Amino acid sequence: MLYKLLNGMLLFQQLPSFFYTRKDATTWLLMHTGMHEWLLNNYTGCVLFDIVFYMMPLLYLCVCSLSKRFSSATAIIMFMVNFIYLQCYTLYPGSSIEAYIGWMLFPIAFVPNNEKTFGYLFQGLRYVLLYIFVSSAMWKIVQGGLFNTEQMSGVLLYQHADFLNSSPGYWQSAMLAWLIEHSFISYMLYLSVALLQFSCITGFFTKKYDKALLSFILVFFIADYFIMRIVFFDLAVLMLPLLKWKELKTGEQ
Repeated sequence: MLYKLLNGMLLFQQLPSFFYTRKDATTWLLMHTGMHEWLLNNYTGCVLFDIVFYMMPLLYLCVCSLSKRFSSATAIIMFMVNFIYLQCYTLYPGSSIEAYIGWMLFPIAFVPNNEKTFGYLFQGLRYVLLYIFVSSAMWKIVQGGLFNTEQMSGVLLYQHADFLNSSPGYWQSAMLAWLIEHSFISYMLYLSVALLQFSCITGFFTKKYDKALLSFILVFFIADYFIMRIVFFDLAVLMLPLLKWKELKTGEQ
């Protein structure tokens, strides 16, 4: 929240004036409510949406502290709030819904009052993160990018053309220009990322290497931020199940 606030990325700071329609049936159902249109150029509505979304975890914590009787209902409300907010937020230019899938799914783990069921759902979220990384590696293979040594240079040029023209003297521009010019080195980075992503497949069979996967994924998020200028840190919430939770009851011995 603080990162988005300081970088002018909250909904009220962007104050959307138009939207684009995704090819997604679930999104279309939401759009039939007209909620995304109501938020256009609606400063008060955007502020309200931001406050409700970022206050929901605190509300859930307060409810659990007072009485666990209403925790399931609060978790369901939190899921609905997250779903609606993020659907609307990513309908406006500048954000991709893929980066926020963790915030959409995470409240589901808190719906059951049964600790064992929570453990299963919580650990189930790890497979969402692993799937995202493994499928990304598979996509590079299927689309042939992994077999093209000019792929990464082309991606960088396409991704940063406006940035390179507007800020040619900036250190990041110099770094990107160097990578574009040295296509073999940029391809080796691309290949390394693909191998890193594909290594996440081990997480489907064992938790033995979770610590290494955590390190790999964190390095990927940081590198993606500096090299691709893409902020995927919201997905980091899905890294929590990869940590060691000895007290978590998941039915595993």
